[in-house]
Amino acid sequence: MKLMLRQIIGFLFTLLLIWSCNSGNNQEKKEITEAQVDSLQRIECDNMLIELSKVEADTFGEVKSIPSDFEGCLRQLDSLTSNEMKEWIKCLPDGEFSRYVHHGFGMYLRNNWGLWGDTKLAKNLYEMGILHPDDMTGIILDSYQRRIKGEDIRLQEQLKYFQDYWHKNGMPVDSILQKLNKQEK
Repeated sequence: MKLMLRQIIGFLFTLLLIWSCNSGNNQEKKEITEAQVDSLQRIECDNMLIELSKVEADTFGEVKSIPSDFEGCLRQLDSLTSNEMKEWIKCLPDGEFSRYVHHGFGMYLRNNWGLWGDTKLAKNLYEMGILHPDDMTGIILDSYQRRIKGEDIRLQEQLKYFQDYWHKNGMPVDSILQKLNKQEK
C-alpha cells in the first residue's frame, strides 16, 4: 500500500514538474509570437513604403506658408500628406514616423517653417516649452501620427519627456520655463 502511494505521489509529482516546465515554454512562445507580430508589422510597413516609392507616392507636399501655431502645423501636415502616405504612417509603431523622417522631411520642416529662427511659429512652440527645433518637429510629427491613428496626442507627456532630457543634460529648463510663465502673465 505504501509503495503504491509513493508511486502515485511520484507520478503526480512528475506530471506537475512536466506541466510547470511546459507552462514556462508557453509563455516564451507567446513572447516570441508577439515579437514575430511586431517584425511582421514592420515588414508590412516597409513593403508599403517600397510600393509607394515605386509609384512615386512616397513624398510629401511642398510647404507654401509657415503655420502660426501647433494646431496649424498639424493641419498643414495633413494637407501635405497623401492618403497613401497616411496609411503608411498609421502602419508604423508609435514614434517611428518621426524617427524615420527626422533627417529628411523633419529637416525640411525645420528649415521651411523657420524653426531655427525668429518666426511666430518658433516663438509659439518655444513658449509652449519646446526648447529645441529638433524637439519641435519630433513632437509635431509624433502628434500628427497619433492624431491620424485616432489616438490622444499626449502633448503634456511629450513636453515633459524633452524637458526632462534637457534638464538631465544640464540645461536650466526650470528657470527657462519660469521666465516663459512670467512673460505669459
